[in-house]
Amino acid sequence: MATVFCDPSLPEFIQKECGVELGGIVAVVYIDDDQPDYSFTDLSTRSFWVSKIAATPNIWNVVKETRGTYPGGTPVEEEGYGKTPTLRTGADHEFTTEVRGVLLNRNFWAGVNQTAKWNLIFVTNGNVGHYVKDVSVYAKYVIDQNIKSNERMMVSHKWSDDLSNPLVFDASAMEDLFTV
Repeated sequence: MATVFCDPSLPEFIQKECGVELGGIVAVVYIDDDQPDYSFTDLSTRSFWVSKIAATPNIWNVVKETRGTYPGGTPVEEEGYGKTPTLRTGADHEFTTEVRGVLLNRNFWAGVNQTAKWNLIFVTNGNVGHYVKDVSVYAKYVIDQNIKSNERMMVSHKWSDDLSNPLVFDASAMEDLFTV
């Protein structure tokens, strides 16, 4: 990801005039880390998605019907220079999702846990896609005391960056690919 620390020309902020970009993480796509980088155009194009999901061997694993939250990153700081007390050098990020299907997906989650890093895309209810690279993933079972509750997987996703944030794109053309 590109750094903006020394970029003298900051793009102008664009005010959203109306409407809402709904939150809640409704799907996550786990991508084999050995794959090349994807462009904004690739990620916004339906035919690109269909070809990746249909490819053999399966390198794009779409997990649908998730629920989750991304509270944003936490800055990594060090002592500053001169009269600036703090220098921000990066950010650590984490988002967590929950998904049903414990019994049928034990081997899938075991494989995810045993892979060192992933590239992934998480999609919100507002069809905003977020692409991040070099993500560490850990999935575990959640079993509540209440006998009427749903057993599920809780999946933690962690990564660090240079304060550039995930690449966001309009995923509305792929909306049906994220639902059951």
